[in-house]
Amino acid sequence: MLVSGPLTLETAREASLAEFPAGLDVSIVDLADVTAVDSSALGVLMQWSRLHAGKLEFINIPQNLRSLAELYDVSAMLAMATAEPSTH
Repeated sequence: MLVSGPLTLETAREASLAEFPAGLDVSIVDLADVTAVDSSALGVLMQWSRLHAGKLEFINIPQNLRSLAELYDVSAMLAMATAEPSTH
């Protein structure tokens, strides 16, 4: 799944309702086209992870989102890949 545009307070509610393909071992969430983030973005990623029982892997995470995850000490809760997605 490719996420694009801002992932901020204004878009968080709609984004949190996103549908993911069923039946996959791991779903890749590509954040390469995210243009703006705030702390609401972390809430969305955590909601997606919770709803999909940790079967999501986030790739191409903007540096400012990584910094927020580190600041709030939630990086370990999210599958934030540092390079290419896994091949599960």
